[in-house]
Amino acid sequence: MKHKKLIITAIVIFSLAVFLSIFITLWFWGDSYPDFSSGDFNTVKTRSGEALDIPGLEDGAVPQGIANYTYVDTDEEITKQEYFFISVYMKKGPSRLYVTGARTGYVGYVTLKNEDGTDYYGHAGGVATNCNNSDNDGNKTRVANGTLWVVSDGTVYCAKSSEEYADAKYNIAEEVILKAKKTEGDKSVKFTASFKAYNEASFCFFYDNGTSSTSEDKLYVGEFYRAGDDRYSTAKNHHVKTLSGNKQYAFVYEYTSNTTSSNEYGLSKLSDTDVPDENNVPKIDKIISIPDKIQGFARTASGQLVLSESYGLPNSHLYYYDWSVILENTSTNRASFSTLTGSNFEYEGVYRKSGVKYTDSTLYVYFADKSRALRDYEVPCMAEGMCVNGDKIYVLFESGCYKYKAFVRQQIRDIYFFTPREKN
Repeated sequence: MKHKKLIITAIVIFSLAVFLSIFITLWFWGDSYPDFSSGDFNTVKTRSGEALDIPGLEDGAVPQGIANYTYVDTDEEITKQEYFFISVYMKKGPSRLYVTGARTGYVGYVTLKNEDGTDYYGHAGGVATNCNNSDNDGNKTRVANGTLWVVSDGTVYCAKSSEEYADAKYNIAEEVILKAKKTEGDKSVKFTASFKAYNEASFCFFYDNGTSSTSEDKLYVGEFYRAGDDRYSTAKNHHVKTLSGNKQYAFVYEYTSNTTSSNEYGLSKLSDTDVPDENNVPKIDKIISIPDKIQGFARTASGQLVLSESYGLPNSHLYYYDWSVILENTSTNRASFSTLTGSNFEYEGVYRKSGVKYTDSTLYVYFADKSRALRDYEVPCMAEGMCVNGDKIYVLFESGCYKYKAFVRQQIRDIYFFTPREKN
């Protein structure tokens, strides 16, 4: 009898070992990403032809957001190149912005500080800047009084140039680059203002409309929702039924860029005649309802919209939409916020000069639900923030960081780009 029990135990252990071996083999090597390997996706290359690494991974950085800026540097051999700012939270220490050049590669990093000068330890879920602008020929030019935004945990943090860089020669994006290049001394950037986002502010994106005008340049601030997880809940009045009949639980807000020197947020505000100066916050122009688990938002000047969806180890999805279809101003394509929720949109804590709460009855909600996507790109896990140059969309992945090294199927350690198109 004892001999029989030993045989049964051995069979069970052997079976479990075989099962685990098969599971691990299928988990790490059995998945495929036909969209990712189809030729649409390419790594950004430096001048030497090497792939552009996501910086900071060996330092314990966890990548979250990405923004780009074209900088003309008269002190360098390469006088014009695209720089990428990558927002990260750290395994240890305050959050950072890493800087890497599309042609030269890694530059350095700056640490982030709160308005009071203390270290910022937030999630740094997204980063964006309006320091680029385009002339009528599509050439990038400097924007005076530009702003850099970092979003996290329901707050939009704003940074303007410090006194050291206050003259018109520099803007905040260039200050970040110059400080990142330092080998010693102050390598930090301090937020100069902040405001409540009225959503969970998990990611952001700046849209340059491709002309020298800034009136159509927009900042988008969106939130992440995951069902059944209180850490990623959203306000009840963000839970709406789309016009396709689907339920969605997260909002993206659209703001208009404003580069006047007195504007601390870099965004157009509520009516000056209606609201006291101390309460005058950025005005929301539009609301876009989005699916669950969205980590990034990107809009191109030619009318493309991409949302990145990811959480944990399953494959990520990049949903591609026609922006003009999403934003059609028809009764069958949009709905007023008040109709959807039963009340006007309220800027919580903001009061008119008359003393009544500031509400907006004119806000419309537009819908980017999955049923309206032109294409669903399936790519490796942990796709995060995105940025745009022309029709190229750059995608940042979180999977290459030390935190997830032992678990992910494919570690993405480079910055990728693609041009979205409908599937043949």
